[in-house]
Amino acid sequence: MRQPSTEHLRLGLAVLLIFTPLWGPALGLTGPTYTYESAEIGVEDNRLVVPDRDARSELWHGIDGFACSVGSSVTRYCALEAATLNGTLAVDHPDVQSSSSGHLDVEERYLAYYDGRVFERESTWEDGRYVLSTARVPAAAALDEVARPPDRYPTAWTAIENGSGTADRELWPTDAGARVFEVDGDYYLVYRTGVDRPLPSSPAAEEALTWFAVVLGSAMLFGRDDDDDWS
Repeated sequence: MRQPSTEHLRLGLAVLLIFTPLWGPALGLTGPTYTYESAEIGVEDNRLVVPDRDARSELWHGIDGFACSVGSSVTRYCALEAATLNGTLAVDHPDVQSSSSGHLDVEERYLAYYDGRVFERESTWEDGRYVLSTARVPAAAALDEVARPPDRYPTAWTAIENGSGTADRELWPTDAGARVFEVDGDYYLVYRTGVDRPLPSSPAAEEALTWFAVVLGSAMLFGRDDDDDWS
């Protein structure tokens, strides 16, 4: 078998360097790798339950859709609304003098405390103040409403099927908590457990090296043409 000549190797290397902007990012040498795992979540005695103890210890940011849920850090509003479990509580809002909607907008509709009971937030505007209250709701109904299909998240599918999966980008902000997915009537939490950065990432340095490779490849290619003209 005939071995490639030095000129052919030089030409191949030049072309490879010129096209670095296309194939370089695909290697992901400096990009992070995010690891996600899954765990079952269900309902027992009208309470949310995560049977896997190790999974519960990973829920540092709680569960998306359920404020104050397992693993959530203690916040002022969690403590404030906990006081409404036995009645109502009138509070002032520092930025609102009047309310046309009649209710206090919140990001998460449900509250789920450590014991798994689920409550729905309620609020009314009375005499220039918000009156907060909570009402217990069926945990199964709340879980079903919060859950979503994993169709848009291939990594979540992989984590549900195999226990874990990896992605080269965050699927959603970590502080949003674990997300609930529904598959054939069963419910799963998918949450981030780690991020691996094989090499320090510096976008400026990566861009400089990429264009240096392009310039070097161009010099090798056009330098070859000049050599041919003189020969």
